[in-house]
Amino acid sequence: MFDPDAFRRVVAPPDHAPTAVDWGAVESRLGAPLPADYKGLVETYGPGSFGGFFRVFCPGSSHKSLDLEHQHERTTWALEYLAERGHSLPRDPAELLSFGRSDNGDVAYWVIGQRDDPDQWSVALGEPRGPLWEEYEGGAVEWLEAVLSRRLRMKIFPNDFPRRTVRFNPLG
Repeated sequence: MFDPDAFRRVVAPPDHAPTAVDWGAVESRLGAPLPADYKGLVETYGPGSFGGFFRVFCPGSSHKSLDLEHQHERTTWALEYLAERGHSLPRDPAELLSFGRSDNGDVAYWVIGQRDDPDQWSVALGEPRGPLWEEYEGGAVEWLEAVLSRRLRMKIFPNDFPRRTVRFNPLG
């Protein structure tokens, strides 16, 4: 679950309040409920960059590169394209819902699988031009906090990410 105080100790939130999200409409269009911790993160931080490297997709972002629904369509298409051409994927594309991307093109996904409760979804991170995938058995915000606090190192990410002090750079 999103603990604003714990996350704020790692990354200070922006001074301005992000635009409100109509979660019911977004979830209806996606055909799936979204995790509560993710909603709390988006409502606190909005669109932008964590550590100048990782961006969480936000519903309704004016920048398509950060819009949750637009990016879900793009990443699903890309995974299906690869699967149709015989590339080995660790998961069926229907089991994955993208929620963020690094500046290197690494995509972070919720692993939906057979879990009806979105607060029980885990995380998978895939590199864009290679076979490496890493999984984390916690939620997206828990994963992000662990990465940003340097308690969790992802082989896919550069060794210098994140730096000692992590900032959030709001979009716009």
